[in-house]
Amino acid sequence: MSPMTPDESEKIAQLIASLPSDRLLEQCQTEEQQAEWHNSRTNQEMIADCWRAKFSGRLLGDPIADALDYDKISQHKHDLINSRVNLYKEQWQLIKIAHPHIQTWHQAIYQQTQKHPQFFQVLPFWHKLLSPGFKAPYPFVTPWELFSKTLEEEVNAPIEWSLEPYYDVRVKKWTTATGLLKEQFENLNQDGSYPEQKPAKVQQLKNQLVYNKVTFSWFGFTLFVCQFVAVKNPGIRQHYTAFIRALVEYYKMGIRASRSVRGFAWYKGEQLRTRRHGGTYRK
Repeated sequence: MSPMTPDESEKIAQLIASLPSDRLLEQCQTEEQQAEWHNSRTNQEMIADCWRAKFSGRLLGDPIADALDYDKISQHKHDLINSRVNLYKEQWQLIKIAHPHIQTWHQAIYQQTQKHPQFFQVLPFWHKLLSPGFKAPYPFVTPWELFSKTLEEEVNAPIEWSLEPYYDVRVKKWTTATGLLKEQFENLNQDGSYPEQKPAKVQQLKNQLVYNKVTFSWFGFTLFVCQFVAVKNPGIRQHYTAFIRALVEYYKMGIRASRSVRGFAWYKGEQLRTRRHGGTYRK
């Protein structure tokens, strides 16, 4: 695959810096919701600056070193931001090469759901994860459109949580689930497939993921397709495993960073933290 051009790299930097979406700020009614949006935008702008320094050549050195030196961000966040840049790069490279396969799979599954409305019912676990994405034909024409959507979903999600009447974020469960996923990714087979998991391990992961909160995402579907295509397609396998390696590194940093973070809930636009012991929330 050809390397990124300067224009392509700058386009990605602008996308990164444009999130979370402006439309969500208009929906933020409380100061805490607005602060959540602005903190996320500031974080995305730092990621965009690091992206430009690494791939665009428009910024030199480490653009967030000053923030680290003046204790505006921690060493952990500094490293996490740089790791996210690497992850976005691998995500874009994977989507560029895998997009035709993703489109083909989506079209085939969509056609089956039209012919056989009960298509997902025989797959209870996948019904919840996949069926919402097949209520309409494949919506993307280019890899860029799919990539943009995956970043938008990821960055917008925490802001959308804050807009819910009630949404609890169980940090401890997510940290445990991330550790289980990291372990699975680290043991990826040479052909890009996942090792067979014992039923008890699968159930443990479902429990820790807080199953009722797991929903369809376009990048989740992308990885779902790639894990099958990678087995017989060396090009997809190369980029898929490169993405997984970057994801494992990002997970490692994220797990370390979240160990001191308590769970919290959004309630009518206000963020409530859990007590140190137990899962009850307090103002």
